[in-house]
Amino acid sequence: MTTGKTALVTGAASGIGLATATRLAKQGITTLMVDRSVEVEKAARALTDQGREAVGHVLELTDTAVLDAWLKARLDEYGAIDIIVNNAGIHPKKDGVKFLVEEIGMDGWHEVLAVNLHAPFQICATLLPAMKAKGWGRIVNIGSAGARNRPRIPSAHYVTSKAGIAGLTTSIAEEGAAHGITANTVAPGPIKKGLTASSSAAQIERLTQGVPVGRYGTPDEIASMVAFLISEDAAFVTGAVIDVNGGSVMR
Repeated sequence: MTTGKTALVTGAASGIGLATATRLAKQGITTLMVDRSVEVEKAARALTDQGREAVGHVLELTDTAVLDAWLKARLDEYGAIDIIVNNAGIHPKKDGVKFLVEEIGMDGWHEVLAVNLHAPFQICATLLPAMKAKGWGRIVNIGSAGARNRPRIPSAHYVTSKAGIAGLTTSIAEEGAAHGITANTVAPGPIKKGLTASSSAAQIERLTQGVPVGRYGTPDEIASMVAFLISEDAAFVTGAVIDVNGGSVMR
């Protein structure tokens, strides 16, 4: 049974994005799964084989012209996208450890911000008018504990992009509230799979030691928070940064 709602999840081929898309599709939400990897099409087919409404799209989010055309085509197709989960993100490492500020370079700086911040802005800016016209919407942007704490491990371009996501989210929350739209940031701590796969063994051990519950989180645990934030139970929650990190950041 479908809910009549449509969701867009970026970075949906693996990790948090895949777990979130799977969760939403199983709730009866038509789920558009976007990733630069062709694996997203296989993931979507696996869900449709289970009787879920999911469509995989291979898309380069940093190509603004292509992204603009794709988003407008989806508006023509669906009328409005009810739920946006901006999850896609990159965090380049140097031999498994962070880049120092002086090592990043302008190309590296722009590369990370293009994926982690510029694309979410473009997606929201394009889809918000239809959301407002409909009078209902849910936006969840995936941030990071790395932008909520002393940045010992993440690099400056990643930290900046995730701090920027939180700022973008509060602006959307302020402007969308009168139109039935909520916007929140989920800030995961260390999570199995995803970006942590490029961390060194020493970094992983160090991260684990800094988590009071003594383990990494799972993509499903982040997906559970996203599922709550898009629900009617969370209709009074907007403009918040929700820390899901096993206690590694306490505020």
